[in-house]
Amino acid sequence: MQPAPPEQLSLDIREAIVRVPVTVKDAFNKEISGDVLVTTFRPQGPGPFPLVVMNHGRDSATRAQAPRQRYEPIARFFIRKGFAVAVPQRLGYGVSASAGDPEDSMSCNNPRYQPAGDAAAVQVLAVVAHMRKEADIDPSRLVIMGQSLGGFTTVATAATRPDGLVAAINIAGGHGGNPETRPGNPCQAYLLENTFAAWGKTATAPMLWMYSENDKYFNPKNARAWFEAFTKAGAKAEFKLMPPFGDDGHALLVRANDLWQPVVDEFLARHGFTTPGVMGKPAVTGLGKALDATAVPLISSKQRDETYPKYLAAKSPKAFALGSGGRLGYAWGDDAMSNALGFCQRRTGLPCKLYAVDNDVVWVP
Repeated sequence: MQPAPPEQLSLDIREAIVRVPVTVKDAFNKEISGDVLVTTFRPQGPGPFPLVVMNHGRDSATRAQAPRQRYEPIARFFIRKGFAVAVPQRLGYGVSASAGDPEDSMSCNNPRYQPAGDAAAVQVLAVVAHMRKEADIDPSRLVIMGQSLGGFTTVATAATRPDGLVAAINIAGGHGGNPETRPGNPCQAYLLENTFAAWGKTATAPMLWMYSENDKYFNPKNARAWFEAFTKAGAKAEFKLMPPFGDDGHALLVRANDLWQPVVDEFLARHGFTTPGVMGKPAVTGLGKALDATAVPLISSKQRDETYPKYLAAKSPKAFALGSGGRLGYAWGDDAMSNALGFCQRRTGLPCKLYAVDNDVVWVP
């Protein structure tokens, strides 16, 4: 059997992989040890950079098969804001699944939510401590963010009041949800309310809680109850209910960058991170002229005849990026401009520029 080829990392955002050893306790107080697999991204330059830790969610049925967590489009948003990014894959998922499952809530009749959150928070704090040892990380500017169980993890971590935590973002956070058997209503939702209330007594950093109207894991009624319990206990947070998205708004973070990024930009700007992460459409230099394939610079005749027509056939929103040496990238749908640039730049690390957005040329030679 041939060995697997080496994994291609995104050179333009300095992607790297590190391992952080941790020991946690599960709901039965049993110790579980292993390495947290952490994917990191950094802007170009020496830093020091503020740090954002991005926490993933959970699919209990497939946790052992989970690939390395990257959240590349989200990382690119934060790279544009000047952040270094760390994405931990916590114990119990993917390569560390055999070590145990410290985030298991045990049973639907009597779930143990707080131990799961506490175990997840220990791992996030270990990753933060590891990253802070790096010379290019600013230990005084930390943001924690997560989706689903990662949002739950973010709240649990914020409750420990880590040094340097400026703000935290919980997107669709919760535990114990099942969209098929209990749509919108996780196991014993009132116990989650109690858990968030307990964390609200100690959390001090400002937080943004963001949920969608059609979240099939955690409906708005439950989300608001948890938020109110958290803030009534003394925590500082704001609640943002997003409009319905797709067939399940629980996927907001990974499928609707164009929706959540402006909200997060505005929230973080109020807490000192004013550089925008949202990509605005560049000034149009040729209205409607992207339809002329013969005018596209830097590409080969084969790319002009075979690749560029695929871009033209794609639905808007869409974007096409170019670089020297025949490098190109195109994308359509959510976060199209960022994705097109990423496809063009990631293998060499050399910069690309947008040539077209939708049917308009935005290229500046």
